[in-house]
Amino acid sequence: MNHIEPSPPAHRDAPPSTCSLRQGIGSHALVVTALVKQVPKGDHSGRLDADGRLERAGAVAEMNPWCRRAVAQAVRLARETGGRSTAITMGPPAAVDVLREALAWGADDAVQLSDPALAGSDCLVTARALAATIRLLDDPPDLILVGNSSVDGSTGAVGAMLAELLGLPFTGPVLTLEPVDGRLRTTVQYDTGTESVTIDLPAVVAVAERSCDPAKAPADTWPPPDTVRQVTTADLPEAPWGLPASPTKVAQVHPAPLTRNPVIFRGHLQSQVDRALTELTARGCFKPHPTTSAPLTTPPYGRRTAGPAEKPAVASAPGEQAAAEVVVLVGAGPVEGTRALLGTAAALAAEIGGSVTAVTTVEGDRELGRWGADSVVVVDGEEPRAVARGLTGWLNGRQVWAVLGAALPWDREVLARLAVTSDAGLMSDLVSLSAKDGRLSGLKPSGGGTLAEIVSRGTPQIATLRTGLLPLRTPRVDRPLELHALHVEPDTAITRTERRTGDDGDALDRAEVVIGVGRGVPPDKYDELEPVRALLNAELAATRKVTDQGWLPHGRQIGITGRSVAPRMYLAVGLSGSLNHLAGAGRAGTLVAINTDPAAEIFAHCDVGLVADWQEVMPYLVDGLRSCVSG
Repeated sequence: MNHIEPSPPAHRDAPPSTCSLRQGIGSHALVVTALVKQVPKGDHSGRLDADGRLERAGAVAEMNPWCRRAVAQAVRLARETGGRSTAITMGPPAAVDVLREALAWGADDAVQLSDPALAGSDCLVTARALAATIRLLDDPPDLILVGNSSVDGSTGAVGAMLAELLGLPFTGPVLTLEPVDGRLRTTVQYDTGTESVTIDLPAVVAVAERSCDPAKAPADTWPPPDTVRQVTTADLPEAPWGLPASPTKVAQVHPAPLTRNPVIFRGHLQSQVDRALTELTARGCFKPHPTTSAPLTTPPYGRRTAGPAEKPAVASAPGEQAAAEVVVLVGAGPVEGTRALLGTAAALAAEIGGSVTAVTTVEGDRELGRWGADSVVVVDGEEPRAVARGLTGWLNGRQVWAVLGAALPWDREVLARLAVTSDAGLMSDLVSLSAKDGRLSGLKPSGGGTLAEIVSRGTPQIATLRTGLLPLRTPRVDRPLELHALHVEPDTAITRTERRTGDDGDALDRAEVVIGVGRGVPPDKYDELEPVRALLNAELAATRKVTDQGWLPHGRQIGITGRSVAPRMYLAVGLSGSLNHLAGAGRAGTLVAINTDPAAEIFAHCDVGLVADWQEVMPYLVDGLRSCVSG
């Protein structure tokens, strides 16, 4: 991990030193802007106020962890090139503190956009307001850095939306970034590996959490609030703002369903394990789930069978568009995730009497029809900006009801840009979708174990989904597909060279058993979990703090800002039970916890708990599991 030191606060006004310039960095002085967000510190209630904003009254707030990296990298790049860095935030008056901290770390300037008129702004209106604020700067930035995510509700959309609004290329999340000859050389982090990407400047770049040490400055070094330039909507071009202008909004917040009745065991380790295994056996934890070919309660793909008061749906003639169309973006994500997404789209299309069109960059995938597609559009390019532009033109004149994609980097950028060009907004990182009164309604984790219900009034309705939580339905019989081609122009602003495959985090999405580890399990002890992992054929997962330390790959992170899974059994080892983490594991069939602290939060959210040292209990658990899984 790169280590970045703050500039000494006493010397903030001195010219940035260029003595640390690395070989290969060009002589161009970079003007760098970092976008910063204030978030609640630790777990938060997840409740929203009347304006649809996160309720912050009485909550301790801090700079978003990803934004800390954006600030650190902005200060470093400006200092090394003899340039200048500016931090910008949009938020209530109290959010000035994150800018004061950014200044203490070494940012040269800070601008706060704060106005009651912005209350309730969704990610699209937020991006528009930030774009307008950036245009107020005396020197247009060469580079705009954003955090890749946010702990108060991951969207991963504002950066790409901002890029579209400013007409700039976008990439991320990046682990490394180095300016070379007017371009930026980066290493982009994916769940399954990394890729070398060089991008033209100016650009917008999302920074990964593991890119460097966070920008953290002691509060007693922060400059006074009046060092921050204040901006209101009166300083921006006249436009509608806030909740009335937002195409998406939070309709309501649902408390987490209390479906677990924890059974906690204490005492002698052998007795704890015996009783826990008896409980798990009774719950069917050692019986495999039915395969996807087994009959499911979910209706099969295609239009539903007409009920007594319904007319049967009429199939479209070849080349004729159905009355309503659900478009599914098929990226390079997990195959089973694509199939689950197509199934969800087909179920929605059945409800509205429409059809499913898969948009893919891969030609010849005949399986798309079995899993829900009625027609396929093959795009002859892969760059997200080019695909979004092509889709914008293709959508014109079509009756598209919804456009869906996976909550993965490629899909997110394409759909975030499409949300801008179509003025439709984006419902991001949903864990489920349904149709209500002819409109989409989706749920997403919102902190505090709550689920926010997101609705859209945009046309089309655009959403990204965590496919690991979507049901994998029974495939239908093969059928002819309507095939169409869509040409897109190349995006010369981005050059991709080396793609390196790493850990297969995608295996988590459909794993029947997952072992989640916290910081209570040091990485040099992971081999002690291997016997249990092998017996259960489990996948290893982790909390955000574990992946932030680099103990496990980013693709293994579970939680609001990571993956969401729904295994048959989730074994939580050495983790406290942060609600932000449990938001990604809450749909496990059975949650088992092992922790030495009987007051640990995890015991309030599990089904079976063992109050024990995980290292001491593992030998007993291994012996007991051998008979359970073999029987």
